[in-house]
Amino acid sequence: MKLLLWLCLGCTLTYGFEFNAESNVTHVVNSRRCLVFEDHFHRLDLKNWQQAADSHPPVFDGDVGDSWEFQWYTNNRSNSFVQDGILYLMPTFTDDLGNVAVNDGSKVSDPSSACTDCQLQKPIQSASLRTVNSMSLRYGKILVRARLPRGNWLWPSIWMLPKYEAYGGWPASGEIDIMESRGNDKRSYGPGDNTVISSRLHWGPNPSLNNFNLTSAEVQAFNGSFADDFHTFGLEWSEEGLHTTVDNQTILRVDFDQPFWDRGRFPAWSMNPWTAGAIAAPFDEEFYLIVNLAVGGASPYWPDDAAKPWLNNDSHAIHAFWEAKDQWLPTWAEGNKRAFAIDWVKIWSNECEP
Repeated sequence: MKLLLWLCLGCTLTYGFEFNAESNVTHVVNSRRCLVFEDHFHRLDLKNWQQAADSHPPVFDGDVGDSWEFQWYTNNRSNSFVQDGILYLMPTFTDDLGNVAVNDGSKVSDPSSACTDCQLQKPIQSASLRTVNSMSLRYGKILVRARLPRGNWLWPSIWMLPKYEAYGGWPASGEIDIMESRGNDKRSYGPGDNTVISSRLHWGPNPSLNNFNLTSAEVQAFNGSFADDFHTFGLEWSEEGLHTTVDNQTILRVDFDQPFWDRGRFPAWSMNPWTAGAIAAPFDEEFYLIVNLAVGGASPYWPDDAAKPWLNNDSHAIHAFWEAKDQWLPTWAEGNKRAFAIDWVKIWSNECEP
C-alpha cells in the first residue's frame, strides 16, 4: 500500500447526541494500526488537501453517474479557509463576479482558480478538498469532527473514491459515502433535512446497475440537528467489513461475507468486474478522502416528489433554482453557520509496517 503522507505516530434509526459507552460499535483491534494522517487546521495546508477546481454542465442530460449540481468548485479563500482552528467550506455567489455570468451562461475567468472543466457557469461557488495526492487508505479508521451547514439545498459530504480505478469506471471501483446530509431545516423537504445523515456504498458494473440501495442507511436526531453543534463522523474498515458512525453510534454496517457480485444479483447479461478481486472487491483497494459542500442538483438525492424550485429533468433546472433565490437564500444561516465546518481529521491505517 502506498501512503504518500506517512506520519506514523504510534433502514432509519433514532439517534441522540449524548455519548453511549455501550454502543454496538465493533472496534477493529489491530496491533499494526498507526496514525497516518492528522490535521487540526492551524492553517489550510495544500500539501495535505488538493482543491478541486471545476465546473460541470449546468443541466442533467441523462448521465446517471453525475449529480449535475448547481455549484462549481474553486481554489479560492472565499470558499475554503481556516479561522480559529476550523476549516470552513463556504458557499458564495457567482454573481459576485458579475450577474451576467449567471444569467447568460458565459464563462468567468477567475485568476485564483485553475478551472479544469469549464462549461456554462453555475450560480454558486463552493469548495471540495481531497487527499488524492497526499493520503490513500486500504483498511483502517477515519474520524472527522464537523458541524453541518444550515440552509436549504446545501449538501455537505464526507466520502471516498478509489485512488486507482482497478475495476473500471464509476461505480465499478466503488464509492464510500461516510456521511452526507441536506442543509434544509426540519420538515422543509420531505426526503431529508439537517436532522438526518446517511451513509452508503456505491457499487455495480456500470452506472445503471449501481446497487447502492442495498448498502444504505441513515440516522435521525430526535433532538436538535446536526447543524447545531460539532459531531464526530467515522469509518472503520477491514478485510471483514466496514461500518460508519456518528459519535460512536453505528449508521451503516456492511459485512464482507459474500462477493458483491452475488450480493447484487445482477442480470445474466452483465459482466462481473470483480473476478480478480478479493471477496471485499471493489472495497479491497486504496481510497482517498474527500470533504465538500455541494448545492442542489438535478439528482436522485433531490427527488421531485417533494417541493423544490426545480425539476430534475428540466433543461432549465439551474435557472429555476437561481430564480427562486428569494425563497431559499433567507434560510441560509448568517456568517460561518452556512458553511461546512471541520474541526479536525484523523486517519489510521491497518497496514502499517512492523
